[in-house]
Amino acid sequence: MRVSRATRTPLTVLGGFLGAGKTTLVNALLRQAQGLRLTVLVNDFGSVNIDAALIADRSGDTIALTNGCVCCAVGDDFAAGLAAALDRHPAPDHVLIECSGVADPAAIAAIAQVDPELTLAGVVVLADTTGVAARLADPLLADTLRRQLRAADLLVLTKTDLAGDTAGLAALLRPLAPRAAMARATHGDLPIAVALGEHAAGPRAAAPPARHGTLFASVTLRPRRPLDAAALRASLDALPDGVLRAKGILPLADGTQALVQRVGRRLEITCPAPDAPHALVLIGTGTAPWDAAAALRPLGLE
Repeated sequence: MRVSRATRTPLTVLGGFLGAGKTTLVNALLRQAQGLRLTVLVNDFGSVNIDAALIADRSGDTIALTNGCVCCAVGDDFAAGLAAALDRHPAPDHVLIECSGVADPAAIAAIAQVDPELTLAGVVVLADTTGVAARLADPLLADTLRRQLRAADLLVLTKTDLAGDTAGLAALLRPLAPRAAMARATHGDLPIAVALGEHAAGPRAAAPPARHGTLFASVTLRPRRPLDAAALRASLDALPDGVLRAKGILPLADGTQALVQRVGRRLEITCPAPDAPHALVLIGTGTAPWDAAAALRPLGLE
């Protein structure tokens, strides 16, 4: 049974399109959170690369960290996951929700407006400076991007070390995120006091339903055997443009395992990878993820 508390728990929602850098920022915030009981709700632990020295205990869908933080994996029953997080003892000082890359963060933020135990600290939306302009120009993706940007109380421009001068991009995004303060971050170097600060500015108007449920498709592949690294790289480089994101951990023929991350046309294969179940998740538009899955199956993925 949930116990009513005298003070409400602050909730920060972290949104942004696929590959914007949300997990990188979460990792950085957890490392900064000394003395703060921070509970992070994420979709999957495989992409959260917490240093082994920070992990105190792992049980089921929860990782307890030595700095007092907790990471919880949530699936379809998001409300139940949030309720369980609030019921923890001791109670969290702050809750951070990492949205999926195609989610509307405003819909998640609405939870704080109806739950008497929560108060909305703010919606932080990340924008990848190397790709957001092109995606805003894509008629298939623009609606999702605009919804995310419109929800922002704090808009964080990421990967600025790869984009050069971002002044023009900031001018482009300003009218799309009219309520947002703006910050820049490289490799998640955003102070926790900024990321979890009080940014929310009053009630939010309800947005019409998003259509991304039918626009985006996701396919999960699992390896039948260790994969040849060169063949894997070549196949991932050749994926169709409709594959917006490929991410996973895969075993290689040399006995190591690799963290695979592909955003747009940019591919990174990093060894060694965190210890997590082997799988590759493809997210894209139309039939692209299914076409890509068919192309990858000869490597030993199914």
